[in-house]
Amino acid sequence: MDRYTLHSAEQRIVMDADWLLAKNRIIEKVFYLFGALHVAMEGDVGVRGFPLPNAQSAKISKGEQYLGLPYVILDYPRLFGRDSIFACRTFFWWGRFFSITLHLAGEALEQYKSALVQAQERLAADHWHVCVQDDPWQHHFEADNYRTIASLTPEQWGSLLQKPFVKLAKRYDLSVWEKIIPYAVAGYASLLGMLKGEEQV
Repeated sequence: MDRYTLHSAEQRIVMDADWLLAKNRIIEKVFYLFGALHVAMEGDVGVRGFPLPNAQSAKISKGEQYLGLPYVILDYPRLFGRDSIFACRTFFWWGRFFSITLHLAGEALEQYKSALVQAQERLAADHWHVCVQDDPWQHHFEADNYRTIASLTPEQWGSLLQKPFVKLAKRYDLSVWEKIIPYAVAGYASLLGMLKGEEQV
């Protein structure tokens, strides 16, 4: 069979313009959703009050091909520099999940490394994951990319903190669409509070 031949399900899809128009509307709604999330994060004292000198303005971007599927990203708060990365990245992945991530590298990682060492138990109790591979730009939650912090020994946790970057992440089902804003704000506020050494309330 020729590589360009459509099977029956593909034939139905290629003839259905409404499907693609609906997909475009949904991606637009994710932009509105992430815009509202940005406003909510700006309004939260735990997020807004986090000290991040020279922070860059919020950025929402999209793409079509993360492992073959469309995605939308909100980076806020964020600082991407030559010697330092500090980024809270909210990720929508079509058909898969939402995630919230803190990405630290360079000077930012060194600044908060001791706080992270002390926060392992709290991060584990809050169901955070940590990236265990060498590519910082992967977002999936397969075992070769993320592990639960609760599954790590203190020695393993300490070893991961010696990498050039650290990424902490949580995953949320797409079914929580209406709740992702409060979930993400609470998650980021708690995590940023840990970095500042605040006690859990």
